[in-house]
Amino acid sequence: MNSRNVCSSHRFLARFIPWAVPLILAAVVLPRLLWFSYLEGELPLPARDQALYLHTAGRLLNGDGFSFSRELGLLKNVRTDTGNAQRVWADDADYVFGLAPVETPTAVMEPGYSVLLALVFSLFGAVSGAVFSLNMIFAVAGAFAVKKLVTDVWGVESGLMAALLWALYPPYVYYTAYAMTETIHCSLLIVSTMLVFSAGRGKGTGFLAGVSTGAFFLIRSTAVFILPLQMLYLAWRRKWKALLFAAAGFVVAVSPWVIRNIVSMGEPVLMPTKGSLNLWMRNNPEVLALEGIFTPAHIPVNSIELLQYPSTDSIPGELARSRALGASAREYIYRNPRLMAWLAVERAVSFLGPGGSTLGERGQIAGLLFYPLILFGTIGLWRNRSHPESAFLFALFVLYLLMHAAAHGGVRYRLPVDSVFLIGTALGTCCLWRNS
Repeated sequence: MNSRNVCSSHRFLARFIPWAVPLILAAVVLPRLLWFSYLEGELPLPARDQALYLHTAGRLLNGDGFSFSRELGLLKNVRTDTGNAQRVWADDADYVFGLAPVETPTAVMEPGYSVLLALVFSLFGAVSGAVFSLNMIFAVAGAFAVKKLVTDVWGVESGLMAALLWALYPPYVYYTAYAMTETIHCSLLIVSTMLVFSAGRGKGTGFLAGVSTGAFFLIRSTAVFILPLQMLYLAWRRKWKALLFAAAGFVVAVSPWVIRNIVSMGEPVLMPTKGSLNLWMRNNPEVLALEGIFTPAHIPVNSIELLQYPSTDSIPGELARSRALGASAREYIYRNPRLMAWLAVERAVSFLGPGGSTLGERGQIAGLLFYPLILFGTIGLWRNRSHPESAFLFALFVLYLLMHAAAHGGVRYRLPVDSVFLIGTALGTCCLWRNS
């Protein structure tokens, strides 16, 4: 490359290339250690779903398998207010979420994070430091995956900048302390994308890309919707063999989960059964009101009888209950197109928001970084639009936006694809600072 065409930012970053590894490690580890020290070793509040993951990890560690205890069912029953709309699925203490029988193998949610927590608990004990260590490992993996992804396509300087931006992004630092899937979600999304890009450029068979997406699915089931986009990218690059290997890798990764469900539950369950509850709950105006989402009076709510939680007296078992609830939810959605359209817009706005209750009120200030990020990131991706990888990254963001507009919005669900604009910002910086 002609030195006159090398931008000042790249010349500056080139000085640090020999120290890229320690720089990235420091960018990942130091702010997270400061955050953990500030928390004084405690898991952060609000609690959100942390207790659920810790509970299932503890059950695995104690040899009870992936299941819920009778005590948890009773606790959820006691702690749910009588007038609360959620009471309808917490009324039976023998079932968790109204779906999963206690002391019985369940497929109500993804098993991956609980299994990983159980593994680190077996090494370090059931302490908050074990949670933090697990998330830190994946944060490191994510930062180096960003570096390799960008370096392979756009060069080593852009790769270093993208990795540093990813490592230091405040919301990513924030969620590292949580006993939830956010950090691993952000990491595995970028790891699987990096491996798919490698396969698309002829540097891999695609099998590892499929395995990583399968592992990602076992952490967060929304990965199943990313797989077709990955297949489309490989087809665009005419990497047919890699496409087949990626599909095979995904099957290999998820097959232990499916086989376990055949043995333990009698059916080859792939998707978590709680998806039916989410489908019913996230479109129910009474439940949404608990989250501060109020349906406008001018929008009719049709077939409200479908909002009644199906009678489960004659529906024993998790799979049958999930099917019954899913059928009611789908019929209700079909009969309320105006409500669904309004909710889709509402969720899309929430998805693009700065934080609020998702990140906490103080975190909302850091969440405002998203707006300059999306501006400069879009500029960077547009300037590099000749690369199929740029189109894939932007399509990935759009896919997440559509998924969560149709299901449930919020910044927490957008955070993984903030990586798209972190990468775009790293690419756009050179273009904006270019010397003549």
